[in-house]
Amino acid sequence: MNGARHRRSLFGGVLLGAALLGCGPTVSTSPSAAPASSTQASAVVSAGAIVLDRTPPIACDSIGVDYTSATIRIDATSDPNVWAETETAKKLVVKWTQGFSATNGSTPVITGPKGEEVARDGTRIDVPAGAYPRLAGYFVCLAPDALSVLEADPQ
Repeated sequence: MNGARHRRSLFGGVLLGAALLGCGPTVSTSPSAAPASSTQASAVVSAGAIVLDRTPPIACDSIGVDYTSATIRIDATSDPNVWAETETAKKLVVKWTQGFSATNGSTPVITGPKGEEVARDGTRIDVPAGAYPRLAGYFVCLAPDALSVLEADPQ
């Protein structure tokens, strides 16, 4: 009889523990990836305090823009931390594919997938007539209110 009572107590403790675990907040240690077809951008914290707005690899439409240059701005205390300003002072969202990261040292820098410097505060992107610009060799997709810097040229 004593053994049966011990098993019931042990079983009850296991059930109570499982119930308590089920009621707590869920935490996943595995990264979740958005579907490849997702076009939603997300903000991801890079090394340091600079947050880069993310974009999946995208196709680039031939949308006309009303600016001929944009200057990258980086400031960890601003929201967003990275943006661009056109020559007419229009503020553009800047989105980056996954391979880019940011450092928040004395001079914040955006680095490319190979660790090379791609941009820092004040980096200027000139828009060539009838073509898309490149930033440190990377394709820049233009939109009226945004720039997307892509690791690979759109197909």
